[in-house]
Amino acid sequence: MTNIQVVLDSTAHALPKWLSGHSCVHIAPLTVEVGGKECEEDQLSAEELFALMNSSASHPKTSQPPPGAFLSIYESLLKAEGDIIVITLSEALSGTVRSANLARELCSDPLRVHVVDSATTAIGMVKLAEYVMAAAKRGQDVKDILQGLSSAVAATHTYFVPGTLDFLYKGGRIGGASALFGSILQIRPVLYLAQGKVTVLEKVRTRRRAIDKLVDEITKMPSFAYLGIVHIASEEEAEQLAKRLSALFPTVPVIVSTAGSVLAAHLGPGLVGVIFQEKVL
Repeated sequence: MTNIQVVLDSTAHALPKWLSGHSCVHIAPLTVEVGGKECEEDQLSAEELFALMNSSASHPKTSQPPPGAFLSIYESLLKAEGDIIVITLSEALSGTVRSANLARELCSDPLRVHVVDSATTAIGMVKLAEYVMAAAKRGQDVKDILQGLSSAVAATHTYFVPGTLDFLYKGGRIGGASALFGSILQIRPVLYLAQGKVTVLEKVRTRRRAIDKLVDEITKMPSFAYLGIVHIASEEEAEQLAKRLSALFPTVPVIVSTAGSVLAAHLGPGLVGVIFQEKVL
């Protein structure tokens, strides 16, 4: 077994029960500010964020972990033998990966710290961490683990249907013209991350057609390691989508999870997404 420690940022939204069973995984928290209140992400759920927004005139703001937060984790872990693999959300969405890399340059043994841009977030990051842990358990060396992790990142895809475009617009993630177009004509976009950036796959007129388009895109893929359903305040719809995908792909694990407050601040309530990985050798 290879000694590897894994660091995730908090947008992975790894559940306490999962973390308690994986002592080699450590979390660098992002922060959320709303109504003058600032919290680390794991201290504020998406539902609590939306409740606070009802009494605040300003849109919530999020902040990446400062380099010092990563540096503190690195130095603690570098006291033991082995390497550290840091998996962050997409660089196109956040400066978190830059903080992680700066901390790497400042730490006492940078050659043992490896920072990887996941090009995704949420359950996609959790599954990448599981890949690393499984490879380490098999005894692969860190070079081979990183090579396999790079392939897993390339094979991971993120599609989502937002419940509203207002949060993406106010957070600066899409242009004003797109937000206006969707508002006036009730266009429902299907979005995806292309090289980590939010990109429009297709615009349709109804939510049902948007979900159908999402499913249609998934069925074009040749094989899956897993299918992850992610939602924000849309549990019933997420469960229905999970049943639909389970019927289409009965041998593929389908996981339903929620997003944390940082993603909720940028994507808003009603989001349903699918993060999945094609099978890699």
